Parts: sequence; C-alpha cells; structure tokens
Amino acid sequence: MFIPQDNERQKITELKISSGYDTCFSITDDVFHNKKLYGRIEKPHDKFEISISGCADTGLNVFEEFISTESYPYCPFSTTVFGVQTRLTMPGINIWKLHKSLCLNEITEPYDKTMKIMKAVAEVLKYDAGATGVHEAAENALSLKSGVCQDFAHIMISLLRMANIPARYVVGMMLGEGASHAWVEAFCRGYWYGFDPTNNKLVNDEYIKVSYGRDSSDCPVIKGNFYGNGMQTQKEEVNVEEIHAKE
Repeated sequence: MFIPQDNERQKITELKISSGYDTCFSITDDVFHNKKLYGRIEKPHDKFEISISGCADTGLNVFEEFISTESYPYCPFSTTVFGVQTRLTMPGINIWKLHKSLCLNEITEPYDKTMKIMKAVAEVLKYDAGATGVHEAAENALSLKSGVCQDFAHIMISLLRMANIPARYVVGMMLGEGASHAWVEAFCRGYWYGFDPTNNKLVNDEYIKVSYGRDSSDCPVIKGNFYGNGMQTQKEEVNVEEIHAKE
C-alpha cells in the first residue's frame, strides 16, 4: 500500500505505522516516486491488520510544481506519459460522443477546458457504489451512466487526454469520507491542478493525496499475496478529521 508524502499542497507532520503481528515494514519509491509501504509475515496466520495514522497540513497551495524532464521525455514525470490513453481510459463510442458534445475546440485555455470536462462528467454520471467493478474501464462506466469515484476519474482523464491535456489519476483521502477517494490532476498553466469530478469541485484543504499514476492500476489502495488454502478478502477503513482550520 502507499502512504502520504510531502508536496506543494500538503506536509505530513506525523506518521505512525503499527500492526499486531511480527512484521517488518519497509518503505520504498515506485516508478512515480509514490511512497510504497510493504512487509511480510513469515509465520502462519489467518488475519492481518495494519494501522496507519498521522497528521497533515493541507491546502498549502492550489497546485503542484511540474518536474522538468526534457532530456528524458519518457520518464514517469514527463507529461508525455500522462497524455497516453491506457486500457482503463481508452475512449469508445460513448466517450467520443461526450467529447464531441463539449465543443472543446471553442475554448482556448486548457484550464477552462478542464473545468468544463469536470462539470460534464459530474452531470452525466450518477454515483452508485454497486454499479461497477474494480477493473471497470471508463467506456463501460459511461455506458452505464453510473459508477464510483474511480469511474468519474477515469472518464475525466480519458476526455482530458483526448483534448491533449496530460492527466494523472490520484488516490487519497477526503474529509467526511469513510473510504479512500479518487480524483484527477490535470497539467494546466505549467502546473498540476487537482479536480474532483465526483463532487464537481477543485481539490482543496479537505483532501490528502496518497499516490498517483496513469490510472487506478498504478496506485491500488491495498495489494498483497498469500500462500495456502482458502480465499483472501481485503477491507479498508478511512477516517479523516479536521484538527484545526486556517484563520
């Protein structure tokens, strides 16, 4: 799993990792420099719990800096990587129809295009926790006209890339949510700005970013392997509380 880290929007001031088992944890960077927490339990067990808690100062900025990689155009930090459609964001007939209806060619600024795309996705899609699966593609979700935050984000990313606006899939937490949340970062005005199509709003101090990638497959909330008979089930619980508000 991934853990939050410092960026221009947030600063992690406290981080605690605990488990009731004899587990050795390590933290490393993935290809996108997300902080990945991993560990292993050697002894037989039928249950595993891990608790991650801490504090974050949020709302420090409205964007993240772009890290220039002009000499390495295919580096993960390059906008080129986030301009290419993936299996989960590849547009089909439904996304093409929605893209055409937006008349984005009439808008000059990428930021304004992004705002229009976010509003359109929020209007056309209905939130339904049981409508789609974990590996649902954007085109399928749009055909159902319903989905979860993951689907809202994938559809918005697909439309942004069709408009030649690099876009990243982001996983994190939001004040008032009982689970992890997903939103979008779009490259506009030389920076990465956060947009939440599920709630049709800009990312602000209510959000804590954990990881990002090309789509949801790059940043799963929980991923693991086990050996033995039976089935593995996973459950996550998220609690975000406001400690103090900015004056």
